[in-house]
Amino acid sequence: GAEPRTGGPWTPYQRVAAEYAAAVEGLGRIDVLCSHAPPAVPELAYDVVSRRSESPSTALLARIRRDRPRAAVFGHVHQPLAARCRVGRTECVNVGHFRHTQTPYVLRW
Repeated sequence: GAEPRTGGPWTPYQRVAAEYAAAVEGLGRIDVLCSHAPPAVPELAYDVVSRRSESPSTALLARIRRDRPRAAVFGHVHQPLAARCRVGRTECVNVGHFRHTQTPYVLRW
């Protein structure tokens, strides 16, 4: 069963941090890291409308720092303080505005 998260409201079906970290660790080799939650970078995780950090992942940030994928794309934060930033060589981008903008995010390299 799901365990309540500490430090915030309980969300049904959300993995506890240790279980999520194990899943992130088990991904294998990655060039593009796609997730719902943002990595734990304050400007990517902070929602300026709700005025709070929206469940960022320290496991995603650790994986990005260690493996340096070309890109990390995510959503979840509807009105981020910053929509993108670099963590080392990795371009981290909130692509969650597709429904609003009707403009897909295109990876180019």
